[in-house]
Amino acid sequence: MYDTQQLIKIIDFWEKTVFESDLIFRPIVDKIDYKSKETIDIIGPRRSGKSSILKLLIKKLGVANFLFINFEDPYFVTHNEPQVVEELIDIYKEYFSRNLKYLFFDEIHVINHWENAIRKLRDSGKYKIFVTGSSSKLLGKELSTLLTGRHISYEILPLSFSEFLSFKGIELKGKKDLVIKEKSILKNFDEYLSIGGFPEIVKTGNLALLKQYYFDIIQKDIVMRYDVRQKNILEKMGIYLITNLAKTVSIESLKNTFNLSFEAVSDYLDYFEEAFLIYELPQFSYSLKTQQQAQKKIYSIDSGLANTISFRFSEEKGRLLEQCVFLELKRKGYGVYYYKTKNNKEVDFLVRQQSRKKDLIQVCWDISDENTKKREFDSLTQAMNELKLTNSLVLTYNSDQKIQFKNKTITLMPVFKWLIDSE
Repeated sequence: MYDTQQLIKIIDFWEKTVFESDLIFRPIVDKIDYKSKETIDIIGPRRSGKSSILKLLIKKLGVANFLFINFEDPYFVTHNEPQVVEELIDIYKEYFSRNLKYLFFDEIHVINHWENAIRKLRDSGKYKIFVTGSSSKLLGKELSTLLTGRHISYEILPLSFSEFLSFKGIELKGKKDLVIKEKSILKNFDEYLSIGGFPEIVKTGNLALLKQYYFDIIQKDIVMRYDVRQKNILEKMGIYLITNLAKTVSIESLKNTFNLSFEAVSDYLDYFEEAFLIYELPQFSYSLKTQQQAQKKIYSIDSGLANTISFRFSEEKGRLLEQCVFLELKRKGYGVYYYKTKNNKEVDFLVRQQSRKKDLIQVCWDISDENTKKREFDSLTQAMNELKLTNSLVLTYNSDQKIQFKNKTITLMPVFKWLIDSE
């Protein structure tokens, strides 16, 4: 059924890629509990660096006998049965080493009913298993069901700003470097807002790849996976949503704009989010019903992707700043919402940490104009009154001070400093 010689070559090829010399360390590697007996799944958008993280893990573990396979290898387009996983293991043991203990399976979701193969291997107790995938459906309840609960999930996003600086060779050893290297940091922050954090884009500067990433996500992670017939409309809706990042959207408006049914629009939004193309941010409410009925704000997976495929919105730099803040909050794993006051004023982010403590964050490119300052501060102070908070944060491009306003403390901080401090 399978070509043994071809599989030997595939195993050999992917094993050699592990020892590439241009891998740059990412902090998530130190957070992964590789000693756990559970299956480790690493989930995130394609091209976000999941393969590199597996390779970094292999190097950290220092293991000699491992099977590393990227299932997006062309061979598996026509050989995607779960049995191929067992075949790869058998061939490795026969031709490479019988002492196989570590399995690293990249983009495992390409294999039909992959969960059956992984569950069988895990239940055998012979292997430590790491898998990656480009679908958020592999997270949470669904994966818990597929693997009967025994797994630990890690979500990978494009590079944080601190990682971006590392990729650019800029090392920050302490707070003094924020002062000494501020000019260089700010220059790189401007580039980060422009090109985003996909590792290959940061390394090469080849922005043309971003369009390819978008269409690959549409084709491979949505059209092929969900058998979507109206690919052209799907592509246009994705561009429309990303063009309107940091704005609220309603299913009704999308339904009218694209002449689709309510069900189709709802499905497409789910597909976009499952493929890590967009995030939908809910409005905060103590009422679950109110929260579900309220319009959601849209954010892109990456500012560089947004700049490349959307209708240019360079005049709205504040939205890119807001996008950047949102992604960092997601990286931290916080519960994130937007907040509307009783008289309909909006605060960009309400953040809930594990302690249930609430924080309010407003994002504004330039707060120096008095009218802008009053508008932003009025929204914040009203929200603070409603939530019984005494402090809040305004993230800007370059303002750095503390202000007392209507008996409240509002801290102004440049986004680039907040991003570095939050690491």
